[in-house]
Amino acid sequence: MDFLTAKYFQIFRLTFQEYLVYRLSFILWRLRNFVSFLALLAFWLAIYQGKDSFLGYQRSQMITYVLGIAFLRGMIFSTRTADLGEMIREGDLSRILLVPLSVFKVFLSRDLADKFLNFFFSILEILAVVKIFNLPVFIPSHISVICLVSFLALLVFFLHFFLSIILSLIAFWTDDIWAVRMLFGVIFLEFFSGAYLPIDILPSWLKSFIYLTPFPYLIYFPMKIWLGQISSFLEIGKIVVLCLFWLILFRFLSLFLWKKGYQVYGAYGG
Repeated sequence: MDFLTAKYFQIFRLTFQEYLVYRLSFILWRLRNFVSFLALLAFWLAIYQGKDSFLGYQRSQMITYVLGIAFLRGMIFSTRTADLGEMIREGDLSRILLVPLSVFKVFLSRDLADKFLNFFFSILEILAVVKIFNLPVFIPSHISVICLVSFLALLVFFLHFFLSIILSLIAFWTDDIWAVRMLFGVIFLEFFSGAYLPIDILPSWLKSFIYLTPFPYLIYFPMKIWLGQISSFLEIGKIVVLCLFWLILFRFLSLFLWKKGYQVYGAYGG
């Protein structure tokens, strides 16, 4: 482990310890996710009461989709990159710029610590709910499907990371970044990603529009593959290629905005 790699590992460790010190914030975040999960689950259980199938989904498939939302929402939407915008606005970014560290790798290390904790608690919450309510869960019959969804989830992790970085970099040019993040998070990330309901049950014109955006790759497409509703090799290949396209595009865009923003950064708040 070289010197710089050791530093990023220390950032990971310190972020992990920070959650243990400031436990209330993390508990409230998990509670918010858990309540949203239970509310969505209760909604779909009520819809399927007395039904085995609805809108092209078997009961076990829809319940599994909701469980997948609970897992992926905690793993993907939880991020520490929002802190970058605040650091830019307050001038605290200078503390990172004065040492030989990559800002992107610093926040990637913090994100990994964040997602490690969310992964652990998401699994516990989902297993507890499945056990208590005796829910039917759809499990793919082939290990290759599980491996494919895991690979796609890894791509989606980086896709959301660079997307969130871009939103934070807006702070180089404006102080009002939270309104943008809230609007973006509620409308685009939550709804367009399929975090409330499967996209294919929406009207055709809206579904076609959402498919042109990067957001369905965050939750909807991984869950459709998991449920076996997308099994064609060509269709899966297209999803992976387009996900890679959006990932590369957002990476270059984030680097471009970083270089432009760095030129105008004045550290006025620090």
